[in-house]
Amino acid sequence: MTKLRKPLSIESILSGVIKNLNEDNVKELTGKSLSHFRKCSDPDDKDHNLHFIDAIKLDLILQKNQKGTPFLDNFETLLNEELKDINSSDNISNTLINIGGRIGDLMDVTNESLDPKSHSGEKISDIEKDKIHKAIKEVEEKMARLKLSVK
Repeated sequence: MTKLRKPLSIESILSGVIKNLNEDNVKELTGKSLSHFRKCSDPDDKDHNLHFIDAIKLDLILQKNQKGTPFLDNFETLLNEELKDINSSDNISNTLINIGGRIGDLMDVTNESLDPKSHSGEKISDIEKDKIHKAIKEVEEKMARLKLSVK
């Protein structure tokens, strides 16, 4: 008897994908058998889970055979569903305020690093570089959120 799987679940996607795969291609690219992936597609089998890297590899096999990228498509669908409320005007305003704050932090860290009285003088030390990179990452994260908000 066929097991019922939740729509849009990894197990459901994998169950459909398995039908379009060749044992040799799968073994060559993932090092795992189709039997392993059948176990992963069983929602009741908690001991076998699909690894993200394997989903990517399976999508590559399917894409090369012109059968699409079901895992990527599913991931995008799930993300879009979760993020659909992000583009409210309140969210955009808050995100812009947060970006301004993070840019201010970045400017402060950078100016402190360039100060002749700092740890390494005008030369930026490795510790200071690390602080600058962390401040840049925070700005980038807020920018990414803004991009999603105005999508």
